[in-house]
Amino acid sequence: MSRHYVAFVLLLFVGQPLLWAQRHRREAVSGVRENPCFDSSDPTEVPLWAGRAPGAMGDDPCRDVPYLQIFHAGGASHEPRPALLIIPGGGYDRLTNGKEQRPVAEYFASELPITTVVLRYRLVQDDGGYRYPIPMWDGQRAIRLLHTQARRLGIDPARIAVLGFSAGAHLASTLALHPEESFGATATDEVDRASAKVDLLALGYPVISMNPAAVPPSGSYKHLLAGFAGRELTELQHRLSGEENVTPALPPVFLFESMDDKRISPQNAVLFADALKNAHVPAEVHLFARGEHGSGLSVGIPEEAAWPAMFTTWMMAQWPELGHKRR
Repeated sequence: MSRHYVAFVLLLFVGQPLLWAQRHRREAVSGVRENPCFDSSDPTEVPLWAGRAPGAMGDDPCRDVPYLQIFHAGGASHEPRPALLIIPGGGYDRLTNGKEQRPVAEYFASELPITTVVLRYRLVQDDGGYRYPIPMWDGQRAIRLLHTQARRLGIDPARIAVLGFSAGAHLASTLALHPEESFGATATDEVDRASAKVDLLALGYPVISMNPAAVPPSGSYKHLLAGFAGRELTELQHRLSGEENVTPALPPVFLFESMDDKRISPQNAVLFADALKNAHVPAEVHLFARGEHGSGLSVGIPEEAAWPAMFTTWMMAQWPELGHKRR
């Protein structure tokens, strides 16, 4: 596949679910809830900051401590592996369930194999706390940690991909589009001065636009921009609308969405796909006729269940060494 080819695919049939998904069907379908609280005794959990996070409202491990959860691929290889940072959705005010977290991380760590990392970012509170730009601070810090701690984590810092779902896809795309922007943050240490660049971007049933004139406002919009008004709100509406900020510098993109999405408008995906095409960004875009918002690996979901295998193939096309490691 040419790196400069944009594929718009409307699928009318999908075969049997992936074998791995069948083996893990009960967990993936039920969406076993993840514990959102940071556990300092768990070696797989890495806080984004050694001390209190910038802008923290307190020290509650269930609310105020953003962190990464690491999933290592099996095998005896000592070579640095590519990394996939997974950003779950939930409207910026919650992480809805576990479908977009552990099942996705374990699946791709096993299938590719790569090191997968789930980001637990701070969520907008009822009083407006942790609204914009806090999620962007947490997301950028996560990418920078993967760069600066690559050796310790066994990660290749030149092979960092980000996969976001729903609101997490909005966060992922914003980070990829604005790797040099501070979002008003002040550097606190050397990690904050490291690169926030990502090498591949993947989006599942994404929120993209924050422009109410382009797409009806989503819950993500209402939570992230709670309390902003006037000129400041207008500026943020445009700055945080991915379709308005695509440039040829964006890394290759994989995107999937179902056209019957009942939670957010599929127009988000369509607008972003058009912007990618116009900017000549290498992209593979799959617009399914049917699917289910928030389904993660989409186990048992007609048509949309094909996306994990498609994404695996796309990743191996971008980074051919992954195909060699699978053999």
